[in-house]
Amino acid sequence: MQADVKFPRDSSAKILTSGLLGEQYIGLEPGADEKNFGEGDRIKITQSAIVLENLISQFLFNKAAEGSKGEEK
Repeated sequence: MQADVKFPRDSSAKILTSGLLGEQYIGLEPGADEKNFGEGDRIKITQSAIVLENLISQFLFNKAAEGSKGEEK
């Protein structure tokens, strides 16, 4: 980060995607701590990228499971 940009020490970082199939980038969400990150500090609150294929397959699996429950009646 640039030295003139200050982020509270409880800020978080996420890997985000630009659009549906776009490039990935790191998004920083500022926290509310009164102390800011200093040189050498590390972000402790992180969230991994969501893999679109896994999300779609989970959705389809759940829909298939719902459909098979209806057939059992």
